[in-house]
Amino acid sequence: MKKWSTIGAKLILAFTGTTILLTVVSAVAWLTWSRLDGQVSELLENSVPKYNTSYLLESRSSEIRHRVQLLPTLTNRVEIDNLVVELSEQLAAVKRALTEVQTNPLDDEEAAALSDLYFKLEQTLSNYSHLVQQRVEQTRKINKLKEQINWLHQDIRAELTPIRQELHWLISRDEDGEERTQALEHLRIVQHVLDVESDVFEMTGDVMEADQLAQVHNATKVVQYKLDELIKSSQPVFSLRSAIAYQQLIEELEVLLLPQGVFYLQALDKVALNQRILELQEQIDNQLSEIHNQIAQVVKRADNTFVDVKKETAGLVSYGNHILIVCFSVSILMSLFLTYYFINRRIVARLTAISNSIDAITKGDLSHPILVDGDDEISRLSEKLIEYGESVKEIQRTNAVSLINNTSASLLTCDLAGYVESANISARRLLAMQGEVEQKLIWQSFERESQPILARVFNRSGALFKEGCDEITLCVVGQPQCYLHFDFHLFSHGQLNKIIVTITDVTEQALTARELERRVAEKTRDLVEKNEMLCEEINVRERAELHLKKTQGELIQAAKMAVVGQTMTSLAHELNQPLNAMSTYLYSAKLSCETGNVAAVTKSIDQVESLSLRMSKIISSLRSFAKKSDSEHSSTELLLKNLVEQAMTIVSTKAKRQMIEIDNQIDESIAVFGNGVAIEQVLINLMVNSCDAITEFNGGERKITIFPLYSTQTHHVVAIEDTGKGFDAHIVEKLFTPFTTTKEVGLGLGLTISQSLMEKYAGHIYLASSTKKGALVILELPYAKS
Repeated sequence: MKKWSTIGAKLILAFTGTTILLTVVSAVAWLTWSRLDGQVSELLENSVPKYNTSYLLESRSSEIRHRVQLLPTLTNRVEIDNLVVELSEQLAAVKRALTEVQTNPLDDEEAAALSDLYFKLEQTLSNYSHLVQQRVEQTRKINKLKEQINWLHQDIRAELTPIRQELHWLISRDEDGEERTQALEHLRIVQHVLDVESDVFEMTGDVMEADQLAQVHNATKVVQYKLDELIKSSQPVFSLRSAIAYQQLIEELEVLLLPQGVFYLQALDKVALNQRILELQEQIDNQLSEIHNQIAQVVKRADNTFVDVKKETAGLVSYGNHILIVCFSVSILMSLFLTYYFINRRIVARLTAISNSIDAITKGDLSHPILVDGDDEISRLSEKLIEYGESVKEIQRTNAVSLINNTSASLLTCDLAGYVESANISARRLLAMQGEVEQKLIWQSFERESQPILARVFNRSGALFKEGCDEITLCVVGQPQCYLHFDFHLFSHGQLNKIIVTITDVTEQALTARELERRVAEKTRDLVEKNEMLCEEINVRERAELHLKKTQGELIQAAKMAVVGQTMTSLAHELNQPLNAMSTYLYSAKLSCETGNVAAVTKSIDQVESLSLRMSKIISSLRSFAKKSDSEHSSTELLLKNLVEQAMTIVSTKAKRQMIEIDNQIDESIAVFGNGVAIEQVLINLMVNSCDAITEFNGGERKITIFPLYSTQTHHVVAIEDTGKGFDAHIVEKLFTPFTTTKEVGLGLGLTISQSLMEKYAGHIYLASSTKKGALVILELPYAKS
């Protein structure tokens, strides 16, 4: 065989040509990409970093604008401080981006201009945040002033109502005397005073809502004029012996509404502060717009550089593409030639012929022709295949019986009736106890008990003749006892069908299976006994749990009754006052009916209805709270603000009597998942404890505040803060222990019950101290489930 006539030599030549073309392509690609690398480096070092920095500055500026717009909408100082800290972090990030030389791709002039603009913006934001914080504090003071005016308004009307009732009584007692005339005159004056006082109260609200200094001045003058009219109209009322408290309230209102008093100055400060905030808002918008324009100039210069590099890159890529197209065309033509002629015709076609010859030999067809074509490796393979076919013919001439005799398995053959025709040495040794096995039925070589079982296998309607195979396992009696497994298979021998039987000794496996069954039965009995014991223990624990829940429910109901008992005195006063007022309004309605004044009757009935709704709300809240509920409470989605308001309704009478203010700062959007009665009881327990703590402290501001802290992935966290003296360090760790209390009168179960209720509905309760050294209770309430 010649050196270059082999398949290997031809493949070497083909791959050598392909390698040369690949080298040319690689050289062209290397030159192209080396030049592109410089241009891409220029983009990455100049344009792209400028884009990134511009995007960073623009995003930071947008965040600053968003937070600035959000700042005046906040009413909580904690939220304002957090937002101011976020603004400072945004500005600090901008400063770092502009001052770090390693990461700042901007020119010195661009960086200096942007730094100056951000410095001015930082100063303006500092002033703006300070003014917003001042406005929050001023809003709190104004709200407190409004509440004080509202209380005076209600107390004045409450004081005039019994005076008017007394005058009505005098009128009804003396029908024609001088005393009746004076009473009618005083009654007219009292009605006029009520109207003027209502006008004064409404005008104070207009002053507080004014947004211009001129409006404040004008409205204040009108309020002063109405106040003078009220004082002048009230002079005859002052002469009455029962009007002493009313006179004191008028004097307190006069001091509060002086022309240069607290009311007037607070209104002026509010308008001035709002105008200053609006000016700074406009200034911040202008500064952010100027920063946006400066960033746009940086982006524009980067765009110009990017366009120039793009033009150069396009020309370079076009030149390289032409060279690559030529090389690829030559490579494709060479591949087509090699594939069609060399591989398909000279290799694949000849190997397919050899494969067909091998398939014929494996199927026993040794007459299939084998062609020898050419002088290469495939032709030599054809010659070897011819030699192999001759050797297979020689192997087929050997006797298959020797294979059966040399195997260790017990094999025998029999006809379809069951007569044994041949058996190997292992089968003869296994059945030697019964003598010779040939020329007799196979089941005759075993004991009488096993013979019917083996005979049924050779039934023509059995599985052996339907499916071609069958198997059985027999217990052979002997010394020792053994188990034999029989496999029966049909096979063709010439023109006849025969049966081959494989006998396997499975004594060890059978005995092992029986022992395993015995152990499984014992283990099953043991598990049944233990399961019965476990069921009994579960029943005992379930009964104990029911008893515990019943006891806990009774303890919770006792705590509720204790709170109800504490609020009964204040509640009686709270209900007695509306009842007196309702009596007065009904009497007024009766008089108006007699005089035919329908409008006055309607107004009196509306007042009675309003008082009735107020009393119904108080009684309904107390009844709902005191109602004994089932031991198993259902959990639902609830608005936390409504729960706090419901609890405040019950505690408000106690707080009002102790002159304590309760401030609910919970947002209406906060929804929790739990039982409303349980959460309401926790809030009532904590607010009652705060009222008692503030009363014992008896100093400084008297206020309870409920406000949100933050939210986690699973819980809303809220706080209840009071202005008492806080928790003592030596007892704070024991307050959740039953019957531990700091009060002179109390069971010490309120916090224990609150902790139990919170944990029952996947919540938590913690004790802490506020920044004002008062008590701070933190509640973690789970989110509403979606």
